[in-house]
Amino acid sequence: MWTIVRGLLMIIALVVLYFVLPSGGKLSVAGWGVTFSVGLVVLSAVILIVGNRMLRAGVAAKAMGMLCVLTVAVLFFARADYLLALEPGQFAELHTKIDALYFTVSTLATVGFGDVHATGQAARAAVTVQMVFNLVFIGIGISLVSGLLKHRVRSRTGTASQGQAPGGSAPS
Repeated sequence: MWTIVRGLLMIIALVVLYFVLPSGGKLSVAGWGVTFSVGLVVLSAVILIVGNRMLRAGVAAKAMGMLCVLTVAVLFFARADYLLALEPGQFAELHTKIDALYFTVSTLATVGFGDVHATGQAARAAVTVQMVFNLVFIGIGISLVSGLLKHRVRSRTGTASQGQAPGGSAPS
């Protein structure tokens, strides 16, 4: 239970941090590209570290780890999109941090309403990287969840069948 509470508090803290951190000012597209690239390396390192720890964790910790990593990734891409949108001609209708978060979540969910969209080449490249990341992350997430479910089914089936005699009845 503590794992779930701690994970939820971490997610709340990350979202609050996203909204209260100042934008840091306008970057050139080249400066943004360097910052985005460094951020991707850091995000990848965080995912690898958390993923490694999740391999040895219980089911609740694995689920919360996935949610925390997803939150960090969504907030990273939202912040990157918001900062790039400060450069004219990169995004249509992306003006606030909420717009950026909305766009990032709609891209992750593969909904793509079209109201906010990339118009500049740097924004299109960034969103392409985000879409590839989403595909990989969703694929890994589905793989982890299905692996956990298979493990649970096997452990329950194995435990139930150990107490039965070969004919299907319980031993006397």
